[in-house]
Amino acid sequence: MTSRKRTRIRPLIAFLLAFGLIAAACSSGDDATEPTKDTASTPTTAATGSTEPSAAVSGRCGDPARLGDSINFLNWADYIDEAVLEQFEEECGVSVTMETHTANEEAIAKIQAGNSGFSLVIVTDYAVGIMRSQDLLQPLDLTEIPNAKNLDPAQMDLYYDPGNVYSLPYQYSTTGIAYDETAFEAPPTSWSALYGDNQYCGQSSLLEDQRETVGSALLYLGYGINETDPAAHEQALNALLEAKDCISAFDSANFIGNLASGEVLIAESWGFAAGIAYLDNPNIRYVIPEEGGFIWQDNFVIPADAPDPYTAHVFTNYMLEPDIGALITEYTFGYTPNALVPPLLSGDYNDVIETVGLTLTDEIRDRLDYTVRDDEHAIFAKTWSDVMAGG
Repeated sequence: MTSRKRTRIRPLIAFLLAFGLIAAACSSGDDATEPTKDTASTPTTAATGSTEPSAAVSGRCGDPARLGDSINFLNWADYIDEAVLEQFEEECGVSVTMETHTANEEAIAKIQAGNSGFSLVIVTDYAVGIMRSQDLLQPLDLTEIPNAKNLDPAQMDLYYDPGNVYSLPYQYSTTGIAYDETAFEAPPTSWSALYGDNQYCGQSSLLEDQRETVGSALLYLGYGINETDPAAHEQALNALLEAKDCISAFDSANFIGNLASGEVLIAESWGFAAGIAYLDNPNIRYVIPEEGGFIWQDNFVIPADAPDPYTAHVFTNYMLEPDIGALITEYTFGYTPNALVPPLLSGDYNDVIETVGLTLTDEIRDRLDYTVRDDEHAIFAKTWSDVMAGG
């Protein structure tokens, strides 16, 4: 992901951050100061200027006798405002070291290797299923995460973790088409804008993702995103090879900046990414094509060999506080799974969601599906390999 402008929503973040720290100070009688946001790095230590964690001052920090002094946290790159980490450290006296990953497979490999040192990890839905099946996760103790009650039932008990035994939702979003509205007489409404009728060869991109991009070709052809029929995949391969000759790149790493700069005028895109690009380019819009699109959810999980599972539970519970959830959602431009967060989101955030076309209505939800990634869907990897090989 690219770095992000935050001037439009910063006032709400400052207010919520100050409110949280004032509340913490009132509960302890100590003075609290607002932490400042450092530049992101990998790894990141959200320290407050001392090598020793400060004493816990908040009632949102669990049992001080069981709480660790530090926690190692693995998250997607640029997927949380570091003010959240700094506030947790200020309130709870826990030093947070965050490392980042850029693919679920990278995160899975880190945990598979063993002794990763991570006590809390953020991964996407299908990755939870993979890690669960490989015994890489430990069950959550929901008595230590009382804020789980705040979560929207519609985002719970999903296919990859029935009963939410191993995971709880962090943020969710969709995959569709982002475009520069000044380049189109009428908004694109079909995947054909990137496949059969792409007007912008050299100025368009598809995600570098075998599952979602092969899935988008299947949608264009009238199939579902989880179709495994070899004949359908042969058609999808042909469509992708034709698209490959036109697009500027299969790109998941730089397309946000390319949309923002105008280098790319239309792209297969994650919904939240369109919101980020809009901050630099107010012409960016987003649509779920008429054939359908993708919905996906990122989740909190605790590795089976986590060195401090109790602190991981407390940290998860902390991020499910409504004010903290608002900070996270304002930063990511995703959708919150926390039912208590929407009233706290700023008018600026909601204006971006509405203007860009990210409003998630019931009608749009009906056109979205989760991607299934299991042994039965190995054909997607083969189709993608054939695309990369040129057929």
